[in-house]
Amino acid sequence: MALRTMVMLVAFVASLPICFMRPFYGVLMWTIVAFVNPQSYLWSSRNIFPWAEAVAIPTLAGLVFFSRGWTSRVASRESFLLLTLWMWFTITSFASINTPLFLHHATETRFRWELVSKILLMTVVTIALVKTFTQLRILLLVIAGCFGLFIVKALPFIVLTGGSFRLYGPPGSMIADNNDFGLALNMTFPMFFFFAQTEAKRWMRWLSRGLAIIVIPAIFFTYSRGALLGLGAIGLFIIAQSRARVAIAPVIGLGLAVAILFAPVSWKNRMDPSQSLDASGASRLNAWTFAWNLANDYPITGGGFDTFTPELFDRYAPTSIDVKGPHSIYFGVLGEHGFVGLLLYLALVVSCWLTTGRICKQARSFGDHTALCYANMLRFSLVGFLVSGAFLGRAYFDYFFTIVACVAILKRVCEAQWFSADFDDVESVEAPLLNNYEAHISQQAL
Repeated sequence: MALRTMVMLVAFVASLPICFMRPFYGVLMWTIVAFVNPQSYLWSSRNIFPWAEAVAIPTLAGLVFFSRGWTSRVASRESFLLLTLWMWFTITSFASINTPLFLHHATETRFRWELVSKILLMTVVTIALVKTFTQLRILLLVIAGCFGLFIVKALPFIVLTGGSFRLYGPPGSMIADNNDFGLALNMTFPMFFFFAQTEAKRWMRWLSRGLAIIVIPAIFFTYSRGALLGLGAIGLFIIAQSRARVAIAPVIGLGLAVAILFAPVSWKNRMDPSQSLDASGASRLNAWTFAWNLANDYPITGGGFDTFTPELFDRYAPTSIDVKGPHSIYFGVLGEHGFVGLLLYLALVVSCWLTTGRICKQARSFGDHTALCYANMLRFSLVGFLVSGAFLGRAYFDYFFTIVACVAILKRVCEAQWFSADFDDVESVEAPLLNNYEAHISQQAL
């Protein structure tokens, strides 16, 4: 075992008691393991050490033993929809493994259900453990920092290769594929943009501005057309709905200039709309038709997790030999969980959209610029996921569920600030924090 593997394992194991004593630290550790996937950079430790489980278990134990009032913090519309969706995933998985037509992928269905269940469980745990705006800010900064490291690392590669090669995420992670990596960068771009407006320290604001600029060519050179569409949608939404529309123009303009300057012919050919119906586009249409046909036969429960198989393509797809994944969060959920599952999934999305919209409206009435920026940050991250995700099979993306958790948390801390007059509870002491934080920003601003 390499020395660096041993050092990282020792440091990681030594931090696990902290996850138990301070479970919010466990949430941050879980986030880093999920997004950075540090174990993939070590020799074989990914196979001999259960990194995610090692963080989750003490964090869950710490939640039970040391976190007071967590049940009330979970009481929200988003949490209810998350739990309902989880329950429906369980029902569809049980139906799938007990239906003769789907028995051939029963093992894959069980495995995927376990994986998604872990993600949803830690999403609910995140909602339960993040108590204050300060903790929410730290969580979002950690997420942005993870992807900031990726794009800073990628920038020299882009320059040295002239953008001739695609960017990929950490091997073995949910963002290993170039398309998934582009999706994640899209969801992170609003964080950089709004941190540049809300952070109190000057160097943090300038760092966020720099990352907001260089993430644009990074998205370009994932060579993902879905990611490019998502980036365009985010830009349009910021221009249309945010008061920071004046600030976004130079950021996007400079980012586009850098990207176009280095764009090779291979990138331009791939992004050419006239070539949108190439083999990849045809595969997507084939997979979407398959999902629709399957859902028409099994409209309630669909085929269960991982139902995009050669056996079923032979039955439901126009081109049976072209077996691909769903290539869409919407058609993926439809095919695997039926129309009911898709309805619940969309209900969760709509709930988050309505919640962030309500926070924006109330923040304006209270003059709370920070809350407004954070609500827009999460809302535009959702835009990136929903637009890019229309062409990618990442319906159960842990990043999406983390954004859902942050929406529920932001709603809670804002309501505590704006509407609660009882500050006897220790957690309520931070209720005025957003306004105080904004006042501090104003004093530090240029």
